[in-house]
Amino acid sequence: MITPTKPSTWIDAVPCAAKDGYVPVASQVDSPSDLIAASTPLMQDCADSCPFISRCYERVRPEAGRFDGVCAARVWINGRVVAKAEGAPALSKLPSRAGSCGTSGGVAGHGRVGEPLCGECREVALRAQVRSAGPASIRKRSRGKRSAAAA
Repeated sequence: MITPTKPSTWIDAVPCAAKDGYVPVASQVDSPSDLIAASTPLMQDCADSCPFISRCYERVRPEAGRFDGVCAARVWINGRVVAKAEGAPALSKLPSRAGSCGTSGGVAGHGRVGEPLCGECREVALRAQVRSAGPASIRKRSRGKRSAAAA
């Protein structure tokens, strides 16, 4: 029987596979300075030797998942970048996994995958709020009271 020696997917080939420290323990997250200090060598190693930075970023989606740890040569806490390795490549905007944006299904999709609403879906959500509020009631003054006040 022949066993493959080449990794079957890019995930099996990442330099950080089976290494500790890329996802911190809870005590490190409570202290951002401790997390940055512990993660700086890992973050720099990621920038220097990992050929899968953009794929890793697409897979982890740190903002949407409120990720804590090292991903794409950056340290993330609660889905926000707190430190970036020297020479880290720019990250492109990720395509939405919400479905068809600009529709009520797209609004629901953003919520389902934990993404903030895009511009199109924000408009749809605002219009839905206005419709659910109902028609505005405009009070008109009666003519009798107006003329009595003028006299």
